[in-house]
Amino acid sequence: MKKILMLVVLAGASLVLSGCGAETLTCTMSQEQTGMTMNQNVVVKFNNNEVTNLDMDIDVKLDDTYKAYSSTMKQMLESEFKNYEENGGKVDITENNNGLNVKVGFDLDKMSKEQKENLNLIDTSGTKAATQKDLEDAGYTCK
Repeated sequence: MKKILMLVVLAGASLVLSGCGAETLTCTMSQEQTGMTMNQNVVVKFNNNEVTNLDMDIDVKLDDTYKAYSSTMKQMLESEFKNYEENGGKVDITENNNGLNVKVGFDLDKMSKEQKENLNLIDTSGTKAATQKDLEDAGYTCK
């Protein structure tokens, strides 16, 4: 479970380190670990070389061994992501028949400087190409 949390945090941090006139970058990654498969979809929106929006949708499919722990995992994730919500992010974690779905979104234009600092989202300038390279280096496939 900690590996999932670290991946989410790493993806979020690497995404906001970069940003072009109104453009969108969509990246995906699928990872398998013992007992679970995690499919991630990340959408980064740019305006004039600034990241304006960051949305992540993470689908965690659990095998039968781990399905019994999905509510515990949900509670852990809600606790971990509370800081995101307290600082202007939107988080939605739901249980389903296969496991969990985690949606995290940031509208950086609506966040205060202090909120961005609290989440290490200060440097949001850069190019779409640089962001794409960072994500691809982290294992994502981008289009």
